[in-house]
Amino acid sequence: MDIITSCKKAFPDVNIPDIKRYYSEHINLWRDIFENNPSWRKVKRSGLYNKGFRRLKRLNAAKCLCDELSALTFSEQCNIALSDEKYQNYINKILEHNCFWDSLPEFITYAYALGGGCLKVYASNNKPCIDYVHADKFVPVEWTGKRITGGIFQSTICSNEYIYTICEKYGQTENCNKLFKSTSVEDIGYECEFSELFKQPIANYNSDVKMFGYFKPCVANNAEYETPLGMSVYANAIDTLEALDIAFDSFSREFVLGKKRIIVPASAIQTVVDTESGKLVRYFDADDEVFTALSTEDGETQKIVDNTVVLRIEEHVAAINALLNILCFQVGLSAGTLSFDAVQGIKTATEVISQDSKTARTIKCNKNLLTETIEDVVHAVISLGVLLGDIPKADYKLTIGWQDNIIIDDNVLIDNNIKLVQAGLKSKLSAVMDVLKCDEETAQKELERISKEQSVSGLAVDDFLNGGEDSDETGDDAAQQGSE
Repeated sequence: MDIITSCKKAFPDVNIPDIKRYYSEHINLWRDIFENNPSWRKVKRSGLYNKGFRRLKRLNAAKCLCDELSALTFSEQCNIALSDEKYQNYINKILEHNCFWDSLPEFITYAYALGGGCLKVYASNNKPCIDYVHADKFVPVEWTGKRITGGIFQSTICSNEYIYTICEKYGQTENCNKLFKSTSVEDIGYECEFSELFKQPIANYNSDVKMFGYFKPCVANNAEYETPLGMSVYANAIDTLEALDIAFDSFSREFVLGKKRIIVPASAIQTVVDTESGKLVRYFDADDEVFTALSTEDGETQKIVDNTVVLRIEEHVAAINALLNILCFQVGLSAGTLSFDAVQGIKTATEVISQDSKTARTIKCNKNLLTETIEDVVHAVISLGVLLGDIPKADYKLTIGWQDNIIIDDNVLIDNNIKLVQAGLKSKLSAVMDVLKCDEETAQKELERISKEQSVSGLAVDDFLNGGEDSDETGDDAAQQGSE
């Protein structure tokens, strides 16, 4: 039974949107592609005696794309800061207990692939826990604008001869859990007591905040306009993904079709009787070191000719990279973000910023959406912790900060600081702090040491930060003008 029908049967009084097609067609399609099981996975064999189908060699660029986007989005752990120290310690403890930072990148990957996902907060052993729910197990029922405030979670457990379905309704102020029992996957069955499956019933906690956070990729939903649900990052690039697999299959078969072949004269072909069929089998043994002399007048036509085909490696790589650039364009990434071969050379920070500006915008947009999700989770954990009596209720302020993903070369960092000091836009102290990655006190001591000792080249710190030997003449001219 599809999730929409089962949710309507579980909660008949709840207004559930009729979006069966979104789950049956779209999410199932995205999942198959992500699992490297697309509809084009098999191709018809060619040739007179090659009947049936063969397995297409697949690149699975969809998973590579989602992994890359997840790494770019969450390459650095964000900082969760709470104004209340008790709340700060409590959040750190709960997140660590639930392996939140280790599990979040994988959750983001699935969300990019399936168009979204939920971080559900619930109580287990009187402690807040976090569950990572995929898009196909969640149905929104309440939302304001595009922000989801209520939904139904569904999970299935097989036990003996029965199939149990857990339906959990999470709202803005009210939560409700139900358990259903069935003997067939085609029907949700009938409601039963939680004691049949669990030693302790699932507790319902009614909080003033919602007990989940919904994350979706920064992609406009052109499949279901009226819902707040998200879209897979590659939902509009499926044709390109198919073309990539076809190109990769051709690249892989190049080594089979282009293997070494030789042309030998008919007189060099030997025959042997097949022991099973009793028929004569013609063959040429390339391992023979001595051949019978051929009686022929035309020696040129009787030569053994190497007819090996040159492998088209560069052409295939270029074609695959061209398709990858198209894929990057379709998903909002800069050209070259995904590449079939290694990029030669080291890019400077300026090159990274200029070339990856499109990627940076996409990642920033997704980080903003992820920030809202994490905020919802933190509020839910604190609210549940108060209800469980773990922490007292108090006012607090939440701030979530992200680190920059761009890694700047040390030489580029030094050059940038020198230019800023020369232009009078940065102090020498701040420049040293930035280059050495140290605090103000350490930087001040380092400046004093440099001033006393001089550098190896004989330049003082002022000369170095003002551009080295080239600026020395300028400094001398300025001093002469000042004396005049």
